[in-house]
Amino acid sequence: MNIGISHVNLIDTATLTYSTQHPSFPASNIQHRWFVKPWRSRYGADSGWGLFRVAASNRVITFSEGGGNLTANLTTGDYDTGTICAEIKTQMEAAGALTYTVTYSDTTNLFTIAGSGAFVLVLSVTTNSAFPMLGWTAAVNTASLASHTAPAIRIHTHEELRFDLGATANMYFVAIKNHNLQAGATIQVRFYSDAWITLAETETLTYHADLIVAVLNQNYRYASIWVVDIDNPDLYVEIGRPWLGVTFRPRIGFSMERTKVKNDPSIISESENGQESSIQRTKFGTWNYAFEGVDPDDAASVAAIFDAMGLSKSFFVCEDLDAADLTANTYYIRLTSWEEPHIAGDWWRLETEVKEER
Repeated sequence: MNIGISHVNLIDTATLTYSTQHPSFPASNIQHRWFVKPWRSRYGADSGWGLFRVAASNRVITFSEGGGNLTANLTTGDYDTGTICAEIKTQMEAAGALTYTVTYSDTTNLFTIAGSGAFVLVLSVTTNSAFPMLGWTAAVNTASLASHTAPAIRIHTHEELRFDLGATANMYFVAIKNHNLQAGATIQVRFYSDAWITLAETETLTYHADLIVAVLNQNYRYASIWVVDIDNPDLYVEIGRPWLGVTFRPRIGFSMERTKVKNDPSIISESENGQESSIQRTKFGTWNYAFEGVDPDDAASVAAIFDAMGLSKSFFVCEDLDAADLTANTYYIRLTSWEEPHIAGDWWRLETEVKEER
């Protein structure tokens, strides 16, 4: 089978920046091998919540105080919920005659726009509208009221993890292990020709629960993982272990004659009368890979895997890089044994055992 081994994660040595983070779940967590130690976007009461980015495409608020449509143009830039509420107030008051109060509820996660008199939100004007960003999803104007609360939750416009790799690098493999994203989320890897200003390439990833995997063919210094999940019910987005790297494909694949073992490390105790209790622990798999021959031209690359990872570091293996669904045969593992029986001349076999990380 066309196995691919990705044992170097360029993210781990990259200079990392981020859109927002929760102080208890900082972005630096993603550079740790434990995928259960995640980054989360900013959330919680008085936090300001996620990133709200205003651009030319989402800056217009059209409203009416009874004498025709008025237009408030938000200043482009990055905001949290507190600063964007203040900006909406400023621009609506500059365009109209009423006094406005704009708030974001830490309880309902809804925006509210209130005025000193009745006014209409003109949702039917959709060009460059800010209303979808704020939770108004319909294109039907509101009634004339003194207060309007958005019908839909909004926690951000997007979140982003940015990586400066230090130099231009090949990237042939991407994985995201452990996340809380919804099936309708937009998940992209973005590549830039400069420091995240000029977007050069975009790879949109196919959603899978828990593990997202894709094959790439990119060569850049600057990259990011870009997520849009504006109404995530957890009220934050979470990523445990993202991965950007190359893949090594041995010229000779592994043998399918192997043994898979399912392990349950739960602790079971039994009382004198036979009643059992247990401490539940996460189950995991172990299995082996046997390569009947290692091509001499692959010997240095094979040795580099063990030299880099040993028996303590984790990496990804995809058992069939040509499969339609890579997720079904991609695993986050570490080695537990490594043997190289000699065949003849420069030829050796390779026998390894691996353990699924949990």
